[in-house]
Amino acid sequence: MPRQILALMLAWVLLMPAAVQARTETPLADGWRFHLGEVSGNATTPAFDDAGWQPVAVPHTWNRLGNYDLTRRPDADTTRGVGWYRLRFDLPHDAAGQRTFLQFDAASIIAEVWVNGRKLGRHEGAFSRFRLDATDALQPGENVLVVKVDNSKPEPGSTTEFIVPISGDFFMYGGLYRPVSLITAGPAHIDMMDHGGPGIYGRVVTLADDAAEVAILARLHNAGRAGRFTLRTSVLDAAGAEVAAREEALRLAAGADGARELALTIPQPRRWNGLDDPYLYRMVAELVGRDGTVLDRVEQPLGLRTVAVDPDQGFLLNGQKLQLRGVNRHQDRQEKGWALSEADHVQDMALIREVGANSVRLAHYNHAGTFYDLADRTGMMLWAELGLVNLASIPGVADTPPQMRASAEAQMVELIRQNYNHPSVAVWGIGNEITNWSSKGLTPSNARPLMDALDAVAKREDASRPTTIAACCEVLPGEADDGRDYTSGTADAVGFNLYYGWYVSGRVADAARLGDVMRGYHREMPTLPVGVGEYGAGGATTQHTDNVHGGKIESIYRPQAEEVQAVVHELSWKQLAPLDFMWGTWVWQMFDATSDLREEGDSSDINTKGLVTFDRGIRKDAFWFYKAAWSKKPVLHLTGRRYVDRAYRVVDVRAYSNAAEARLRVNGQDIGTTACADFVCVWPGVQLSAGENSIEASAGAQSDSMVLRYAGPERAVHVRAGSLDGVTLAAGTRYGSDNFFDGGLGYTLNPYQRELYAADQQRPAPKIVAGADMPELYASWRAGSSFRYALPVPDGRYRVRLHLFDPTETEAGKRVFTVAAGGAAPVRIDPVARAGGGMRAVTVELPARARDGLLVLEFKGEVGEAIVSAIDVTPR
Repeated sequence: MPRQILALMLAWVLLMPAAVQARTETPLADGWRFHLGEVSGNATTPAFDDAGWQPVAVPHTWNRLGNYDLTRRPDADTTRGVGWYRLRFDLPHDAAGQRTFLQFDAASIIAEVWVNGRKLGRHEGAFSRFRLDATDALQPGENVLVVKVDNSKPEPGSTTEFIVPISGDFFMYGGLYRPVSLITAGPAHIDMMDHGGPGIYGRVVTLADDAAEVAILARLHNAGRAGRFTLRTSVLDAAGAEVAAREEALRLAAGADGARELALTIPQPRRWNGLDDPYLYRMVAELVGRDGTVLDRVEQPLGLRTVAVDPDQGFLLNGQKLQLRGVNRHQDRQEKGWALSEADHVQDMALIREVGANSVRLAHYNHAGTFYDLADRTGMMLWAELGLVNLASIPGVADTPPQMRASAEAQMVELIRQNYNHPSVAVWGIGNEITNWSSKGLTPSNARPLMDALDAVAKREDASRPTTIAACCEVLPGEADDGRDYTSGTADAVGFNLYYGWYVSGRVADAARLGDVMRGYHREMPTLPVGVGEYGAGGATTQHTDNVHGGKIESIYRPQAEEVQAVVHELSWKQLAPLDFMWGTWVWQMFDATSDLREEGDSSDINTKGLVTFDRGIRKDAFWFYKAAWSKKPVLHLTGRRYVDRAYRVVDVRAYSNAAEARLRVNGQDIGTTACADFVCVWPGVQLSAGENSIEASAGAQSDSMVLRYAGPERAVHVRAGSLDGVTLAAGTRYGSDNFFDGGLGYTLNPYQRELYAADQQRPAPKIVAGADMPELYASWRAGSSFRYALPVPDGRYRVRLHLFDPTETEAGKRVFTVAAGGAAPVRIDPVARAGGGMRAVTVELPARARDGLLVLEFKGEVGEAIVSAIDVTPR
């Protein structure tokens, strides 16, 4: 090759811009050593001996709790305090001449960081990403990273006293529970210290069919010499082709920050349109040196869409109404706590998509970036929420302390900066149930100044999205203002957390009030977009009832029958679905989650309201109801399959389906078809055979099956009146939960009385029914001015034994009622007179005859209400 040509080629190569060297990121996952509690000696120095510490990988938490048992797991660890992490790592070779940062995706609750004995800084807040510049502390070869984390309870004088959230119905796990990494970038770079954010932020200025105008803001920092640079921005389509680009020259002084916003026009834009079409562009910002070298490069998602809320039309995506139907999600799971893997997030999103939701409320804090990415790609709309829960101040103080306000505002900025570019984020939540404690009389409250300030922060950071707040404790429609503190109206929209059918009255049928309540709020707040931020009920997969209306719910204790949860959701969704003025509704919650405040259902330290169990292993019946109601795929699911051993020979068989009708076969016999109204198909009064019974349902091409067993007598029925759960006595007689009744209400003798957030509660001494040789039969009762039982037994003569006591009256004549058994003449009963006093057990036996397969008992009050605690029907 001629020398002249070779020289020209060499000159051309030398003049070419250097190849793009994107900032590098090195995960720091393995090789950590951990110690829980304080240490002797200075653990921050490189020479400290950590050989005896526990080897761990990050993400990591030391806490472990939540199990499906009636007692807390023996290996539970609920320690709240200090934990230490140490890691020895080698500095990457490409770090020479670069700036090197440590990135923590989250650390709970306070993190202090040292490298080679030099303190880099401190971060407060359990849920946000933060970075520290480690450049000047690092050295070639081996380095020692030390992190002290502290998840102490926010008590007076504690390190976390003013760090939000101060309270919450979820456990604050400790540790480096999200990934840690080492990032290198050039001295001049897109700002790494921008509140954990990406440093570039894209917003849609105009969006039309022929063109979209997008503004991309880049925040810059120059840790090197003063110089001239070029900021180059571009937009790539989903295939990676460039569809818009612009660049601008700028000068950065040494040690200076800078910012530029460049406008780009995208022709024929394709909108990001939720589940229907979650089309993603990518925006790229490059900082280029004078010689053409790319000094730094950041890429972020860009979805072209608009969002809005309207008091009459609800939620609007790209100007079109979209009814948000969603679920709440906590970030924990059994055996892992908050230390989730990417695969865990993927599985959670897959289950949420399977149920048919189009929205997720990220309760009650900033979730991992992986989940936002998944939402972008799948089209799931997000309610992203600040971790401010239950209290706007520290307990006992009405006005927010300045330190607490500063914590809330800082975390609000972090939430928005870190997630600004995710098109899936529909609204910013500024808090959850902020007046919860004050509404219970536990503390004074003056929440509105803080909420107004946080709303202003959100609008300053992002004017393109509406804000919302979740409110639990507002005055109900039609009620007079009683002076309580309230927060609705401090944000652009409100989501009311309403648990009708669960917390309010403890009666499942009360869920039918939900629609009227929301219409009332809409009527009384005509300019405020309203929705439901939470609704639902607990469901234990090993606890079951024969009739969800049989008794009063133990909403924060036991039992919590799976059937109760399912029917509360059936009734709730029937109320909510037609209300098209609402901007959204969110089930509480998608997955069972940790709460060390709770002893519920068949679990300890778990809130049982998930549609799916804590380990993601079981889709509860309520999951299948929503899949039938929300999913576009054909669904048929027989409910009650985990209640295999039935207490009664005659049962109602139920299924969920989005078909018009379904057919049932029992032990090969055709029972017939039934209409599936509001996604619920019911075959009432199906008779089981002794032993195992094959139950098969079909609807079009869909089919489902289950096995039910009946091992009880053919000609006897034993009913535990007023109770949602049955009981088997020591003698072996099995009583089913209250069933086959019409009228009256069920009551519990010793209901569990507890306020979740109140300390040192004294439970009242349990009431005892005197003379009860079988106390289980006197733990509940059914009462009413008139009610009846139609008990399914073969025709014939029977003996009816009624178990009675009077829970309130102590004098004869204060309660008198009649019972007509099997068509016989009514028998007059005064339980106090027969028992010789109140709260004393007595039994009454009556002869009766069953006709047409039913033995009917008619209860009518003469003085006060009729009452019964248990019923035995045995053949004569």
